[in-house]
Amino acid sequence: MTAVLGVHDRRSAYAALAALTLIWGSNWVVMKLALDHANPVVFNVQRTWIAVLVLFAALAVQRKSLRPVGWGAIVVTGFFQTTVNFGSTTMALAGGGAGRTSVLVFTMPFWTLLLAWPVLHERVRGLQWLAIAAAFTGLVLVVGPWEWHGDLAPRFWAVASGFGWAAGTVATKYFQQRHRLDMLNFMAWQMAVGVLPLTLLPLFVALPPTEWSFAQGLLLIHVGAISTALGFLLWIAILRFLPAGTASLNMFAIPVIALVSSMLVYDESLTAVEWLGIGCIGAGLVLISLQALRGSRSPVAPASGEGG
Repeated sequence: MTAVLGVHDRRSAYAALAALTLIWGSNWVVMKLALDHANPVVFNVQRTWIAVLVLFAALAVQRKSLRPVGWGAIVVTGFFQTTVNFGSTTMALAGGGAGRTSVLVFTMPFWTLLLAWPVLHERVRGLQWLAIAAAFTGLVLVVGPWEWHGDLAPRFWAVASGFGWAAGTVATKYFQQRHRLDMLNFMAWQMAVGVLPLTLLPLFVALPPTEWSFAQGLLLIHVGAISTALGFLLWIAILRFLPAGTASLNMFAIPVIALVSSMLVYDESLTAVEWLGIGCIGAGLVLISLQALRGSRSPVAPASGEGG
């Protein structure tokens, strides 16, 4: 599969990482465009099932086992990674700007550090505490909880998405230590199980139908097949040739691309306080990455790098 994707050595892995960063960075605006004509819950279900079909097709092409391994791992990871993370991302995008949402979702590495402490017994040390403090400061500034007259719901959904992504990542590493997991099989099954509660939701709550058009169909295919499914396949291929800590540095560029794209397409503007908060979050990411590059504990590689 790596040869089919064009990833066959370290050099091609760096090229694939650059392409993947562009795909995941621009995907925030693509999702926002799609949500202009679709309910966030309905759209999330549609795009996740497309991704599930592509991932199972990839398993079949590689003649790998379709049998799930570790139902407990699948259910727990699927809840956080797919139900919470994916579901919260679309809810946040439906009511908020793509750039701001991406920044708040990408607080994920800091949640990961905090969750990995009690679950994986990986203690927070040194610069990591300063990184967490910077991220928390930035989070407060971007969310602006003192502005109760504003629309806070999208911002809280975005934070919930980042937390779900982190919890799913920590759960993945926890279960990897206890089961021999094929990551492609595991990701396909956790997506399928995680999207089930959202799939059944329309049976109990009336949700508006999607306003279908040729453009809407293309946007859905891009988010489901290209960004979510193909993006994950590329991520697996990249990790075969690059260290997880190095590959995870692509998180720097993704919210930047999302911010620039959102400003160009939606004319999204941020206040001075929000820019200050984004700077604090970025400083925290820099501190974590510098520590990883010095040979300290690498950040846990995200189970699905787009964060949504």
